[in-house]
Amino acid sequence: NPVLLNYGIDELRFTKPVYPGAKIYIKFTCKEKLRQEKKEDTDIAKGIVKWLVEMFDETDELIGIATILTMVAMKH
Repeated sequence: NPVLLNYGIDELRFTKPVYPGAKIYIKFTCKEKLRQEKKEDTDIAKGIVKWLVEMFDETDELIGIATILTMVAMKH
């Protein structure tokens, strides 16, 4: 679904130092979907998606973890 906005970052933790020039990759996993009720008839249907974000270095070692929140348009 189309992302309307990035809502925030929760529980961000780095478990290992990351240095300039390091090659990293990110894995996103959907943790939870929350429907937001319309406040007015003109509002679009939307919800919040909570993503588990895992960050890894070039040796596949976990270097960080976070929860990212995005607001998305709901399918009709």
